[in-house]
Amino acid sequence: MPIDPLTDFAKAQDGAVAIIVSLMLTVLIGFVALGVDVASLYRDRAHLQAVVDLTAVSAMGNRDDAHVRAQHAVARNAGAADAIKTFETGRYLRNPAIAPQDRFAPLPEGDAAVNAVRVVLKDAGALHFARIFSEADHVMLNRTALATRTAAASFALDSHVLRLNAAALNDTLKNEYGTSAEINAGDIAVLADTSINLGSLLETLGNLAGVDTRNPADILNATTSTADLIAALQTVLPAGLASGLNGLAGSVNGVRFSVASLIGGIDTELGLTVTDFLSGTDIAAIDVIYSLADGAPARLDADINVPGVLAVDSSMIGNEPAAQSEWYGFGEEGAQLRRTAMRLKTVVVAEPDLLPNLGAGVQVTKIRLPLYTELAGAVASLEKIGCGGGASDVAARFSTDATPLHADNGTSIAALYLGELSGAAGLVNPADLAFADLLEVTIVVDLPILPDIVIPGVIIQARSHVGLGSSNSDQVTFTRGDIREGVTRKSFGSANLLSAGVTSLLSTDTTEFRLKPGQEGLITGLAEPILSGLLNALPGALLAEMVGPLDAILDATLAAAGLELGAGELTLIGHYCEPIRLAR
Repeated sequence: MPIDPLTDFAKAQDGAVAIIVSLMLTVLIGFVALGVDVASLYRDRAHLQAVVDLTAVSAMGNRDDAHVRAQHAVARNAGAADAIKTFETGRYLRNPAIAPQDRFAPLPEGDAAVNAVRVVLKDAGALHFARIFSEADHVMLNRTALATRTAAASFALDSHVLRLNAAALNDTLKNEYGTSAEINAGDIAVLADTSINLGSLLETLGNLAGVDTRNPADILNATTSTADLIAALQTVLPAGLASGLNGLAGSVNGVRFSVASLIGGIDTELGLTVTDFLSGTDIAAIDVIYSLADGAPARLDADINVPGVLAVDSSMIGNEPAAQSEWYGFGEEGAQLRRTAMRLKTVVVAEPDLLPNLGAGVQVTKIRLPLYTELAGAVASLEKIGCGGGASDVAARFSTDATPLHADNGTSIAALYLGELSGAAGLVNPADLAFADLLEVTIVVDLPILPDIVIPGVIIQARSHVGLGSSNSDQVTFTRGDIREGVTRKSFGSANLLSAGVTSLLSTDTTEFRLKPGQEGLITGLAEPILSGLLNALPGALLAEMVGPLDAILDATLAAAGLELGAGELTLIGHYCEPIRLAR
């Protein structure tokens, strides 16, 4: 059969693959070029993301120098500083109750609330093979990073009833909640030595109180029943110790408790950051009880044994409930903790022969000195929180100031009064100081021939007032080295005011004496010179005989309350520097 070459050629398939490949080669090369460029751009984008993450973290390493640090980080890792497209400082709230896109809010650099930086970097991603299909030789890439770190501190400021003994604390609890609220003295001692985790306590309290919110820090804003607070405390205490609070738990039914009276001041919108800080805070269990008694009148059981003194009765009251704040301060820079002014009443009954030299014809039958000691309130402001690691680096710096007493006391930070004041709370107006019965004497007029004239029950009254010290600001600084060594309590102010104050209180320049109104008819004729001599002799006699005993009494009374005139203590409870986080 003859072969037709044309037919064979038409049917032949040899070389078809080569033809198809040759036709598709351009397309295949294009896809390879695209793949190479896409991979290159992914690599460039990943590198840019790493650089912007590093830049944001570096900027948050020192909030005060954030922008400069960001520029340095970019220059060392991405070339030109103009790679920074956007640099924003602001506040980030790690709060599940807030939508993710709303958690960052820009704030000006230097604002105390800044706890985050947002950085956007731009860079050119080079095109290689893809330039065959485009006139462009690069693609602009933008990557964003948000870094955040919150720093805070918890602290206590000379909490007034902090050192009251078991009897005084129980007296305060009885005044507030009734006799059944008393706590065994042994349990009080153990509570003072038992630490509890504040985060666990508040989490338990939130569960008991039914605080239902996506923000776990909202418990700090809650007002619950005091019974729930005691129940939460009992939950986190050992069983044997918890049972010692049953009487108090049963006495507080119907009483409300603001959690902010225990600890407050921090922005609860920080959410999880706040609960992280709380879980890192341990407090003495007794402080929860003190927070329930703070501001209530308390009797002071001081161990006073002064020659010539028969009895001392002391009590303490907060003068300005409105000025009180939480038991513990807790917050970022700018947080404050205030303490109310305090007034101590000390009634001293002395032996009659303690004043033997008041002149002929004077027999002392009773000596009674009602004294009031007023201490200015105080405020501590958290000025700086540092997160540096060096021993000399500032961890927390506070400014402390005395809040002024009544305007009539000028800038005094304490005042002493001899006289009578109303029992109402409030700053003492010196003009309201009334005369007090100071001495009861019998006047004997010696007549040579006739029987002596005896006038019993003569009352001499007195009043005196003196302001002490002058208000000034102090700085209290805790370093990282202090924290490592356990130095977390520091004193401020000056305590060298009491002795000079008692001397001034009893001086002739400040003390007024008089016969009690209504007794003028008792003193006539021959008795008048004796009374005049008595009134003239009293200032010198009081200064000579009473300054020492009164100084010792007031010193012991103040010590029983944990107070010093013109001085205070600041305790750093916790120092918190959140790890620098990248928030997506």
